[in-house]
Amino acid sequence: MGLNSIKCINYIIYMTLFIILFSLITSCNKETAITPPAPIASVITNLSLHEFSQSLSSTSGFILREEWSNIMGNDVKQIPLNTTPNSNSLVTALEGIQNYGTNYGDRIRGYIYPPTNGNYTFWIAGDDSGELWLSTDDHPTNKVKIASTLSWTNFRNWNKFNSQQSIAIGLQAGHKYYIEVLHKQGGGGDNISVMWMLPGNLFEVPIPGGRLSPFISTDSAAVAPNPSLSAYTPSNTIFLDGAHDITISGKSIIGGVIPSIFLKNCYNIHITKNKLYNSTNVGIHLIYCKNITVDYNYFTNVSSGVYAEQISNGGIIVNNNQFLNMRGPFPRGQFVQFNNVNGPNNSISYNKGENIFGSSFAEDGINLYQSSGTPSSPGMIVGNWIRGGGPSSSGGGIMLGDNGGSYLTASNNILVDPGEYGMAIAGGDHIVITNNTIYGRSQYFTNVGLYVNSINGYAATNCTVANNQVNYYNATNYNNNDWLAPGVAKPTGWDGNNWGINLDASVLPKVIITYK
Repeated sequence: MGLNSIKCINYIIYMTLFIILFSLITSCNKETAITPPAPIASVITNLSLHEFSQSLSSTSGFILREEWSNIMGNDVKQIPLNTTPNSNSLVTALEGIQNYGTNYGDRIRGYIYPPTNGNYTFWIAGDDSGELWLSTDDHPTNKVKIASTLSWTNFRNWNKFNSQQSIAIGLQAGHKYYIEVLHKQGGGGDNISVMWMLPGNLFEVPIPGGRLSPFISTDSAAVAPNPSLSAYTPSNTIFLDGAHDITISGKSIIGGVIPSIFLKNCYNIHITKNKLYNSTNVGIHLIYCKNITVDYNYFTNVSSGVYAEQISNGGIIVNNNQFLNMRGPFPRGQFVQFNNVNGPNNSISYNKGENIFGSSFAEDGINLYQSSGTPSSPGMIVGNWIRGGGPSSSGGGIMLGDNGGSYLTASNNILVDPGEYGMAIAGGDHIVITNNTIYGRSQYFTNVGLYVNSINGYAATNCTVANNQVNYYNATNYNNNDWLAPGVAKPTGWDGNNWGINLDASVLPKVIITYK
């Protein structure tokens, strides 16, 4: 019998004994305070992380804990995350071991699985310090810090610091999200715990193993699925009329003066893992199409990334792409623009876009012009990262209801210095802006962080603007976070936004464009 087989059998035996023991413990007097059981480090400490990950490839109900021993200090920054941990183990909840030791750092990481669609709020407690990071998807590179402890807290003390609580974050059932907890212990008592509030105000304290699975170092989900430049095949521009049920993948296309990819009257087409660049026209132009998925493509130095127009039956998905330096000029200059895109199952989500001042001439990062979802399937603009904009005096981050539209939802987007404005509703009905983070430093073209207005006679009605964090400075360096135009009905949740909260450009990582 091979060594790996013996390790696997030993692992199963130990896990069986652990489950039996844990069942006996938890069947005892429930009024007695029980210290959470130690992780099964003795089973796996001697495995390399690669062997460890391989043995857990189908495990659920646990999450990976990595420990660095003999590390002085009290700050998570002192954990040497770029070195091999001294031990790897599993824990059965998003919680460490109380009173485990001194002078160590640990990282608990893996994937979390929301049971239902909706907004989730997280809390972290820890001694001496802790940070909670969550990704917009299952890629560790997309993680953002959502909560932290400024100093020590008692075990499961959730409200000592405001920073311990995250904003409400929209998550989708059926998706897995990378989650990471960093914890540094110096001397004295120690603990680290994470809980969440689910939709419907239900709490899980701590987040149980049934919602988790461990990080797998060899998991393809941890690697951005875009090919390197050497993997692309050079191609001429592509024009298709009436095509369907095909995939366009792995091509590098210089558009020149025409779109790199132009689809007309097409349906059921997947455009993925291409590089579209160096064009005075758009990267991808869709007209009279339906059920087109555009994902994991790289757009750079084009007038606009994706321009979709005159769509009646929906199904336009533009997700997980990266955009660098849109050339414009107006009316182009968007990462993505929907013009009269209507119907169910439309999405612009989890994209990353950056405009470097002097190398681009952006208008809006994302613009929805006279576009509508449906009551049961609103157009979704979720989890996008946008950095950089200007010098347009009318362009900004995310514009909804431009000259009308309805049933659009923008949530959990992060915008840094996106232009004249951050996010806006310019008209339309049943439009929602929730749980977004918007920061803008003063530049000669900046104005306001988030506004709602009825423009060109298109009234903004039945809108919701709630739980957003905004810190925006106009051209005179005035903290101009919000504007509700005269005569516009106050949106639901308007007074509950965090206007002027202490944000800066660090809400996004220094590097967000990783495709080449």
